[in-house]
Amino acid sequence: MQIPACTLKQSDYLNFPELEEIDLSRVDRKLILGIQALRTLSRIPMIPSPVEGAWSRVEGSVNSRHYAIDRLSDAGDLFPARDRLMDVWLYAVQMPELGGIGVYFDTDGIDGSPWPMIHLDLRPTRLLWACYELGGERIYEYFPSKEFWNVIAGGI
Repeated sequence: MQIPACTLKQSDYLNFPELEEIDLSRVDRKLILGIQALRTLSRIPMIPSPVEGAWSRVEGSVNSRHYAIDRLSDAGDLFPARDRLMDVWLYAVQMPELGGIGVYFDTDGIDGSPWPMIHLDLRPTRLLWACYELGGERIYEYFPSKEFWNVIAGGI
């Protein structure tokens, strides 16, 4: 199956000039427009991850939203301004087009120092998660939307 090239235009980079340096030929245009909308809505500076595989991958798990063989990737990773990760997260959960929203507390940023990252994707069903390192092991905690909001409503 041949996937058509992503038809991104210069106007898709309104305030993400950093994306011009990243190969997005295997990335769904709707994702770029979604993160553009998030950045515009939040007005919070965020830097797209320059790491190979942060926008598309041609190896690894076929279940990854980053996977881009016989389909376009619909996932990307961003580094919000320091101390603004959860502010960006609050804006992201208000956007129905963003289905997967994950926060990673065990990542290094573009300067090589620890810097939390947010993963965003276009999966059809909302899934929220957090990832962190504990005792040398990477831990993922998933919160289906209903369960997550039940926890929040309970005051935890």
